[in-house]
Amino acid sequence: MKCAQVLPLFYATLFWLFATIATGDGGAVVFSGEQGPLRITVFTEPVPPRVGPIDLSLLVQDKESLEVIEAYDAQVSLTHQDDSTLEAIKMPLDRAAATNRLFQAALLTIPVAGTWQVVLEIEPANGDPVDGGMRNYRFTFPLTIAKSLPRVWDVLLWILLPVVPLLIFLAGKLRRVVKELQP
Repeated sequence: MKCAQVLPLFYATLFWLFATIATGDGGAVVFSGEQGPLRITVFTEPVPPRVGPIDLSLLVQDKESLEVIEAYDAQVSLTHQDDSTLEAIKMPLDRAAATNRLFQAALLTIPVAGTWQVVLEIEPANGDPVDGGMRNYRFTFPLTIAKSLPRVWDVLLWILLPVVPLLIFLAGKLRRVVKELQP
């Protein structure tokens, strides 16, 4: 094969490998809704949301034009649906925590798995209504939190298992080399 034939195949393979690991800002969409003049989209990272730190990002747009609205304040509150003894998690969202400047985000720490009720409260910054209509809006949706990933020690056997045949192969090669070097 000529180099001109191999290069496109090589680049296609590289593209395929890197396209599978590329991710966009904000994670996966967990909620999208409209209320009044607003359209909001909520993203979470990691995918799926798991016990531990979670990045919750919010994108607020005008419902008609889909232009991003930046002049708002938002706060998120999470309560566990099944266990009322758990304390609610409340945090304001801000642009400093977001990797994408179109979003506002909060880094939350979720203590247990299960279904959590998320309440997003959005109000215009400085009390000014957006486009003459935005006052205070409240979006509510459930968010399922998965159990945390197993620790490395719990899966170490499965990680090391493919190494065993390789070690046996290398031991055989080493034995053969040592046998050839002996007089």
